[in-house]
Amino acid sequence: MAGNDVQILIVGSGPTGLALACQCLRQGLRVRILDKKPGPSTTSKAIGLQYRVSEVLACMGVVDRFLEQGGSPTVVNMYVKREPLVRLKFQGFGDTAGRDAFAPRPIMIPQSETERLLGDAVEEQGGKIEWNTEFLDFTQDAHRVTSRIRRADGEIEHVESSYLVSCEGAHSLIRKQAGLEFAGKTYPLLFFMADVEADWRLDHDENHVWMHSDGSFAALPLPRPRTWRLFVEMSELETTRSTELTLESIRGIMAQRIEDHTTTLSNPTWISEFRIHCRLVDRYRHGRVFVAGDAAHIHSPTGGQGIATGIQDASNLAWKLGRVCAGAPETLLDSYEEERRPHAQEVLNETNRVTTVLFAPNWRLRMLRDYVVLPVLRSRWAQRKMFSKLAQLHVNYRASGLSRHEDTTGPWRTTRLRAGDRAPDVAFRNATTGERVTLFELLQPMRPVVLLGANRGVTDVARYDDLTAHLSQLGLSPYMLVPAEDAFGGRRLHCLIDAHGDFQRLYGMSQEFLCVIRPDDHIGLFQRPIREGALNAYLTQICAPTMVRDRSAVPA
Repeated sequence: MAGNDVQILIVGSGPTGLALACQCLRQGLRVRILDKKPGPSTTSKAIGLQYRVSEVLACMGVVDRFLEQGGSPTVVNMYVKREPLVRLKFQGFGDTAGRDAFAPRPIMIPQSETERLLGDAVEEQGGKIEWNTEFLDFTQDAHRVTSRIRRADGEIEHVESSYLVSCEGAHSLIRKQAGLEFAGKTYPLLFFMADVEADWRLDHDENHVWMHSDGSFAALPLPRPRTWRLFVEMSELETTRSTELTLESIRGIMAQRIEDHTTTLSNPTWISEFRIHCRLVDRYRHGRVFVAGDAAHIHSPTGGQGIATGIQDASNLAWKLGRVCAGAPETLLDSYEEERRPHAQEVLNETNRVTTVLFAPNWRLRMLRDYVVLPVLRSRWAQRKMFSKLAQLHVNYRASGLSRHEDTTGPWRTTRLRAGDRAPDVAFRNATTGERVTLFELLQPMRPVVLLGANRGVTDVARYDDLTAHLSQLGLSPYMLVPAEDAFGGRRLHCLIDAHGDFQRLYGMSQEFLCVIRPDDHIGLFQRPIREGALNAYLTQICAPTMVRDRSAVPA
């Protein structure tokens, strides 16, 4: 690809960068993705994907690959030495999906495997990761970004792109060059982690955490039999002196903290140390330059929130870049920060509270943890509340300027979901062929899906015909929801039948309505009844305004 033929230049090939590249490529955008590393990661790093991430992967059409390679965590056991303290059980959250549709779930899978699978998806879309390629610096004007990169052969190349996205991680060079502030703190805690084989008799389908006055010790199962990720928290005293982690030192810590003198550890594939940081960028955008994932926010790894937040950053930004490259107003890109930064702040606040209490750096917090928090967590209600936060299924954009809920039918006919909410997957039947199709499958081409409903007995079929033609011309995918016996089924319109009644049950949308579902699986616009003028006003935010005006089948 020629250097001046790039629309999106992505720096960093971690999960966020790969998810962004894949979703941009699926829209036909011209993408380059660079990484200064010599090749793919071989270490596990993050090992858990939360419920909401599984839905994003389902909308990308790749979730089955992750389910085949990963496991599903079920329980977190907490102990004091050998005595059980509390058992936290992963659980469902009620109506998260319809029948025959994708139900969100957590996936236990090493980050190296996540990156491999996403890298495969990028290549299938025609993309290529440029390894051994170092980003040097950038300049920008009103129309383009010019980046200097050093290729694998040592040559310096100038790359012109419409947009530049930093997915480089916590030490982002682009973020620093853009002058974005990365304020926050570093916890006074040192952690070691190691991936090893162990011969102990712990249930390999469950997670295990031991609490101790010198620090916690955790064992999380990896997909291969007998393999575990060990987390070792070091005390404040130990953080002040040089400490080297070896298998022998881990055995000594195990003997002290969990009173295990017999387990054999072997074949370490990765041993590393890290400190926990809590930081958030002040802005997500600097002209045509954006930050995403760890380049924008870092926090405690508790609950696997980092990778979940980063992949949702990518999903949110990708479709907006695609729409703007197709002619939508530049202001659409402002909604990326408007929508994602508040949720990153929420994640930082939550992980900060959990980290402070769980790791309890002083005796007062340890008393609070041991005698208040952990006993409360024995209740099913408290566990459900905790896991629902970690699942990130609650994330919504109701406060966004891109979310409009227009319902004039009165308070007695309220919908279950509102504009800005995540859209759960449901199954439909094609009214003509009878074939089953789910909402997530409809979203896979990365085009907004528009679901339309009509009052029973409606005779003005031509109006809906014109409306769906108008929406199709603007790059949206419109479908009429009809009863099985409705006359719409014989028309050339794309008509769907609510296969199990789950759309009505989960969404609560009936009579004449219009529902725009964004490619990142959030509701953008809801109207009941349909108001074409207000619809066209909304469409000028996500489509080329001249096309909305010129191709409108109905007056604005």
